[in-house]
Amino acid sequence: MADEVAQQQEYERYLDERRQYIDAARESARTFDKAVLTFGSAVFGFSIAFVKDVAPIPAPDTLKWLGAAWLSFALGLLAILLSFLFSHRACMFEIGACEEALAAADRGSANANSQRKKNPWSIATNLCNFVCIAFLFFGLVCWSKFAIDNLSQGGQVMSKGESGYVKKGYVPPAPPKAPPQQQAPQQPTTPGPPANTPKK
Repeated sequence: MADEVAQQQEYERYLDERRQYIDAARESARTFDKAVLTFGSAVFGFSIAFVKDVAPIPAPDTLKWLGAAWLSFALGLLAILLSFLFSHRACMFEIGACEEALAAADRGSANANSQRKKNPWSIATNLCNFVCIAFLFFGLVCWSKFAIDNLSQGGQVMSKGESGYVKKGYVPPAPPKAPPQQQAPQQPTTPGPPANTPKK
């Protein structure tokens, strides 16, 4: 009797620890997803602000690095968003597998103790997480190369009074100035009557 009580307590302790580990793993995965999504969005926005304010006219040979960086950032964010979807599908797969195992155990089927099928959605989730990190890292390297090249070449930085509008195409010349109007000649003034001189 005492052995059964001890075994029951040990089993309950095992279940409690297992529950804590599952909660910790869930929180760690949630924190990782949020951190990666925030980091990718922030770096993407910072690169756009850098091009707008620091290097509005980048060197032509550095645009390939900027394009590669933006493409990598976009693919990294897409990968992390897909991992959210695949994670949900992995949970639904596990729920279905547990229901099938319980139903087989109730029927006394021989398949109840067979090896469980691998969860393909869990594999896809892990793959998306690693792919996301790889794309974000590659995008960060490409953007750093773009930024360093433009700063070392002394990119044209606009002052606060300048605008980002660049005139292109044909600009018509200014209209000619109107000729100055000639003033009419002044009429000669006739002398008035002589003033009365005092008599002596």
